[in-house]
Amino acid sequence: MPRREDVVIRAVVLIGTLAACPAAKSSEAPRPAGPTCATAAQHMVDEMAATKDPRPPDESLNAMIGLIQKRCEQDQWSSQAIACLARIKSLADADQCGTLLTEAQQANLVKDQEAKPKASPE
Repeated sequence: MPRREDVVIRAVVLIGTLAACPAAKSSEAPRPAGPTCATAAQHMVDEMAATKDPRPPDESLNAMIGLIQKRCEQDQWSSQAIACLARIKSLADADQCGTLLTEAQQANLVKDQEAKPKASPE
């Protein structure tokens, strides 16, 4: 079982390596006020992509956003985990957010990341 910190780090590392795929659609169920899976995924990927030079292609970033959003919605991540991801500014912050996911949630995220085809290295 991967460590909690590894799950979020893997998500960040894969930002630039994922092949294009459409973003997941958000669920139709009403959500409480505050960050959603969609906004948290968008923020996390944007923050991590900002540290990359050159910035990964939008299609790769959109694929990562979709993957994180899908896992968040399907696995029903806690509002605390979602809020944490919505305010990260660094890898250390992302590591902390990873500790708020259950082992099953982490495993599902890693499984989906590993199932995605990777773009060829530059």
